[in-house]
Amino acid sequence: MKKNRLKNVFLMLSMISLSILLTVIPTTFSIYRQNMGLWTSYMHKDKQILETDFYKSNVFEFNVLRPILYWMGESVSDVDSNISNYINENTYYEDVTKGLDEYGNEIKETKERKPTKEEAKNDLLNKVNYGRNQLNQIQNIKFMVKNTKTNEYYTNTEYKTFDEFDKNIDEYTNIKIDKNNSNRSYIKTINKKVSENPTHYIEGKLLDATPEENLEVHMSFPKLLSNVEISDKVYNEYHQYTQTIKEVYICLILMIVNIIVFIISAVTYKKIKINEDHDEGILTKLSNKVPIDIILWLMAIDFLLYVPFSLSYYQGYRYMIEKICAVIGAYLLIYAAYTINRRSKKYDKKIYILKETIVYKLYKILKNTVISGLKASKEIPLIKRIIIVSIGITFIGGVVSVLLYELIYNEVMLLFGIPMSMLLFTLYIVKKLAYLSDIIEGTSRIKTGELDYKIDILGNDSFTNLAENINNIGEGLEKSIETQLRSERMKSELITNVSHDLKTPLTSIINYVELIKKEEVSPEHVNDYIKVLDQKSKRLKILIEDLFEASKASSGNLELNMENIDIVQLLRQSIGEMEEKLSNSNLDIRLNLSSEKINIYADGRRMYRVFENLLSNISKYSLPSTRVYIDLLEDDESVIITMKNISSYELNFDATEITERFKRADESRNTEGSGLGLAISKDLVNLQGGKFSVEIDGDLFKSILAFPKIGK
Repeated sequence: MKKNRLKNVFLMLSMISLSILLTVIPTTFSIYRQNMGLWTSYMHKDKQILETDFYKSNVFEFNVLRPILYWMGESVSDVDSNISNYINENTYYEDVTKGLDEYGNEIKETKERKPTKEEAKNDLLNKVNYGRNQLNQIQNIKFMVKNTKTNEYYTNTEYKTFDEFDKNIDEYTNIKIDKNNSNRSYIKTINKKVSENPTHYIEGKLLDATPEENLEVHMSFPKLLSNVEISDKVYNEYHQYTQTIKEVYICLILMIVNIIVFIISAVTYKKIKINEDHDEGILTKLSNKVPIDIILWLMAIDFLLYVPFSLSYYQGYRYMIEKICAVIGAYLLIYAAYTINRRSKKYDKKIYILKETIVYKLYKILKNTVISGLKASKEIPLIKRIIIVSIGITFIGGVVSVLLYELIYNEVMLLFGIPMSMLLFTLYIVKKLAYLSDIIEGTSRIKTGELDYKIDILGNDSFTNLAENINNIGEGLEKSIETQLRSERMKSELITNVSHDLKTPLTSIINYVELIKKEEVSPEHVNDYIKVLDQKSKRLKILIEDLFEASKASSGNLELNMENIDIVQLLRQSIGEMEEKLSNSNLDIRLNLSSEKINIYADGRRMYRVFENLLSNISKYSLPSTRVYIDLLEDDESVIITMKNISSYELNFDATEITERFKRADESRNTEGSGLGLAISKDLVNLQGGKFSVEIDGDLFKSILAFPKIGK
């Protein structure tokens, strides 16, 4: 806890010292800039950035010498010679009355005119008096100025020549300026050290301060100036300069001290290690709750206030208040930057801190609102949507009608909105119906087997939902069918492979059983075993053959010899060959066959197998001493064969289940059947282009085969 507090103390110290530093630096720059330069003037070779001697500074050259030289030029100006130039260069403006307006007021007009000689002379004399008055107010200087053309001179001493002036007056700083056509010079002597610059250099620095030519000036300044008159130009500049130098030194000291404090406190702050999970202070918790963009806005406002306060420079109580405000502003800027940096550390990339802005949160709210609105719009029933659209179109039509009426001022324009609304509404309905037509067409194409067909998704309404759902149904059907086909193919391949692998060892078993039967075996009961083994192996052979055929039939991997066959003759032949089995089951066969020849397009061998399977099932599962009805009928398009028998078992299953492989009516499986007969028959009929179905009515079992007639 103590380390946490100590670290915070050094953090605050570093921020305060940096804030003072950021205020002192621009303040020093402002002081340096606003005083026309505290550096050494152009007259001296020993240049210094901060000149401590007032007379060697740039301030003395520009703020003191130039205005004094101007006043001296005015004080000995050649009035008579300058009258004509003054008249040409100046203009007077006078208001002249031209008459009266309709209300009796004077009509005045401003006219320009040149001054008269008398007026020009008076103005020039006033300038001379102004220059002398300004010079008389300067008590910290001894001077003599002379117009070398008129020999008129002006001085604040009792001496009448420059020789007398130079002989009797020799202060700390002495200046001689000669501005004549033949001789132009500026000589400054400070503490017996003479400084002089070429003529071309001082023309733009000093001599252009006065328009008067033919001047010679001698001036002398004491080392220590006295405050004898508040309006003394020299003393005022000297006093301000010395104060400014002190302020600059104070600023430099503050800079050095705060740089040292900042470095020490910042390094110490970095070295102190604390637990990152410590409780945050109240100020930190409050700053964490402020959104980042609010902090940035406050920083911008703070910066706009900080800059003028830090750059301001003048003397007085308000000046100190502004500097304190600048320090506070700099501290707030630093703390805000520190807060943003601290909060950004919890993100992988610092740019992610923008997630804590109000703008980002508003964007998320707007985005979620739009998404929610789009989802909600999909749930709006079509009839409500049409009503909303019709109301909106009607409102727009009314507004347009009113606007046209306001523009054209014709009552007929009020009726313009009615047909326009009807037209827009009709266009909307037609557009929706056209999309509905596309959906219906797409549904038909998917229904006919184009499962990969996609309906275009347009808009965002109930029709859009319908189109998306239909597309999803098509994709689901396609995937389901593909999965089912793959599964059936794998099962068929498995059955085929297993059946093929079982055939070889089973054939060997049957052959060896036949060989054993030919041998004399004892004891006698072993023959019974051999008989059972013979029966079961032959049944297993039939089962494997049926299984192999069923697999080939279901997968469509059968070679068919399709031809026109007489189905009546084939059916009679099949019944004749199965007559013994049927008779042994004590069944009465009732035939209803046409006496004429009826042809279908099928494979005779495969159809015989179908009839054999069906008649075999009838002989196995029919109730003894019952009748079996076999009908062969035809209509305009089909040939229909129906076989009906009464089952000896309860038919407690669905009619579609009995045509599946290994499905038997005898659930106990005590009979010889394999459960493949009907499945094989169905697959063979379907492969030949026919239809096979089973119907159950109580104990009545009905098998129905339908084939197209020849030519259909």
